[in-house]
Amino acid sequence: MSLAITLFNQIVKMFLMMAVGYVLYRNKTINDDTTAKLSSILLMVATPCTLITSFNQEYSGEKLQGLLIAFVLSALVYGFNILAAGLLCKKEDRVGRFCVIFSNAGFIGIPLVTGLYGIESVFYLSPFIVCFYLFVWTVGVSLMSGSKDAVTFRKIITNPCIWAVFIGVIVFLLPVRLPLAVMEAVSMLGGLNTPLAMIVLGAYLAKTNLLDMFANKKAYYVSFCRLVLLPVLVMLAFKMLPSGYHRIGMIVLTGAAAPVGALAPVFAQMFHRDTNEGAQIVSLSTILCIVTMPVLIMVAEAI
Repeated sequence: MSLAITLFNQIVKMFLMMAVGYVLYRNKTINDDTTAKLSSILLMVATPCTLITSFNQEYSGEKLQGLLIAFVLSALVYGFNILAAGLLCKKEDRVGRFCVIFSNAGFIGIPLVTGLYGIESVFYLSPFIVCFYLFVWTVGVSLMSGSKDAVTFRKIITNPCIWAVFIGVIVFLLPVRLPLAVMEAVSMLGGLNTPLAMIVLGAYLAKTNLLDMFANKKAYYVSFCRLVLLPVLVMLAFKMLPSGYHRIGMIVLTGAAAPVGALAPVFAQMFHRDTNEGAQIVSLSTILCIVTMPVLIMVAEAI
């Protein structure tokens, strides 16, 4: 119960920061150009620095094994999501399938895991984020574009988060620690991750017609699949894990239970799909997760 309460409090804090982004956008203090640049800073600097910071801990074979387990679990979750999306959404509903598959593990998952378990636990969430970028630039691009020819591996190998995990693994394996000033600078830059992510999400919400969003039945259906149905099935599957991997399972489950990835409207615009629909689903699922995620974590801890 205490973990669920902590999670609820963390989400409330995140929504208060989102409210700042909402007000700033509505007051025209920031605009689309500003949020695009903030998103770039988030992707290029803040999130990679958070990932690197999470690897700055003493090496142990047990932690390395846990990291590999987290990677396998994360890949299995995405494989399951891809299969489930094909069953839950119509073939022509590319935006809906994308939203069911991809969660906002970076923007929402990192702040939550940090608040619940500490920055060092992002270490076990990093494979989920790596899998996100691996699948989103392959399966996601193919899905939204309607063609496998649109897939480019350059987008994968040049992604800052992929490189951040690679650098983080080196930092983790090194027998000596990096200079304190270097890691403190990286840590401070990583501290930008949560407020920047919430301001950007708040701006996205401000751009959405709330009346249309709350009247969008499809948005509720996709949100239910993303926030309830798939995470519950993942939770039940993870209960078969050995007790020693409970914490890793909970961290991966947090990423799997996050709302729809913010890239949904971005990819929809990129490949000439319904951008407004993608934005509405992202916004509604983000609002609803304030209820679904604490309940799911509470149930996961109880059983």
